[in-house]
Amino acid sequence: MKVQLQVDVRKIIDHNDLKTLKYLLADQEPSVVYEMIEELEPQEKGVVFRLLSKEIAAEVFSELQPDEQLELIALLKADLLKNIIGSMDPSDRAELLDEMPATVVSNLLEFLTPEEKRLTLQILNYPENSAGRVMTPKYVFLKEHMTVEEAMQKVRKFGKRSETIYTLFVTQENRKLIGTVELDELIFEEPNTLIEAIYREDPFFVQTTEDQENVAGIMRRHDLAVIPVVDNDQRLVGIIPIDDIVDIIDEEATEDIQKMAGLNVNFTSYFHTSKFILIRKRLPWLAGLLLLESMNSFVVSNFETMIAQIPILAAFMTTMVDTGGNTGSQISALMIRGMAMGEVKLKDWWRVVSREITVGLSLGLILGGILFMRALLITGNLQVNIAASFAVLTVVVYSNMLGVTLPFLGKLFRFDPAIMAGPLITTIIDITGLAIYLSIARAILGF
Repeated sequence: MKVQLQVDVRKIIDHNDLKTLKYLLADQEPSVVYEMIEELEPQEKGVVFRLLSKEIAAEVFSELQPDEQLELIALLKADLLKNIIGSMDPSDRAELLDEMPATVVSNLLEFLTPEEKRLTLQILNYPENSAGRVMTPKYVFLKEHMTVEEAMQKVRKFGKRSETIYTLFVTQENRKLIGTVELDELIFEEPNTLIEAIYREDPFFVQTTEDQENVAGIMRRHDLAVIPVVDNDQRLVGIIPIDDIVDIIDEEATEDIQKMAGLNVNFTSYFHTSKFILIRKRLPWLAGLLLLESMNSFVVSNFETMIAQIPILAAFMTTMVDTGGNTGSQISALMIRGMAMGEVKLKDWWRVVSREITVGLSLGLILGGILFMRALLITGNLQVNIAASFAVLTVVVYSNMLGVTLPFLGKLFRFDPAIMAGPLITTIIDITGLAIYLSIARAILGF
């Protein structure tokens, strides 16, 4: 269905039947319009944007990739661009300006009213990935001395411009947040009832500087549809609705996956990322890990004589490093996921270590037994088989502990634990696991 819609739009544009196209676009949800134009050429997207209402155009424009936005900025007329930029949510507008070249930013700022510019620059001044960067100032707030009738009048007046009206925020005269009230509660209350008699005190809230990942965790744990954002004086400055939290969760998951794969983080979709950027994002990690992995040559050179006399030892070298790397990657992924979900905290370090010692020993004994049985089919040298089996046991226990410890160290020193997973931990275990195996073999074989 999606492909057919795209083909139809292109055909309509080719036939210059803009009246029909405008009719098709009328009353469509922004997500549907985005799907309809996703595969169109920039010039064709420009035609569609000229037919959309400014509110829909603003929402669709905010969904586009940065390179598509830049192309449209160059194509659209100033009046249309002014309407789109002015109608965007302040947080979406701030994100747009944050991603555009400086010259483009200067031109776009000229399209904004003083109030729009103030709100946008205020959001840009908050730390990256903070609650202040993703909040919206579009909300309805009530005063505690209002009646229910007065509150409903305010909802009717400002509700259409608000991100949500289902949860309303109660403030004092200085905009200090003191509580919340649900819209359905207002509907069933008597008109003369005071808000101070029905609002809920001590609402959940976050500071503007709170990390967005922590905000997502708070909303998930407490099943919130929206959360207020306050400044240092606990004055209400914005809200974060659940749909923005879904985007944050997706963004944080993308970041963790990329870091665990040894990539510098990139949020632009694959086909909208240039080859140069893809190389630049991947090369530093690959080059660093290559140099680190090359240290294996020093390890092997120290055991060169033993390997030359008993060549079968080399057959188990890749088994050791792969098994150790797999073990370390497994447990580090579990730890990082647990930390991201708030299930595992820094104070749980010893509890996790003591638990994983038992798990590691159990896994090591089982895998060591499996390798011993498999090794009998490779060589009849029992000393080599015993050395390989005992080495697997040791490497698995060691790798399990390393996979537990490194994410905790990352958390302790305040950098993303996801960096410790994937290629990094595998490379570390490749080097040290090989040294463990050959050292055990030397001890058992008497070299």
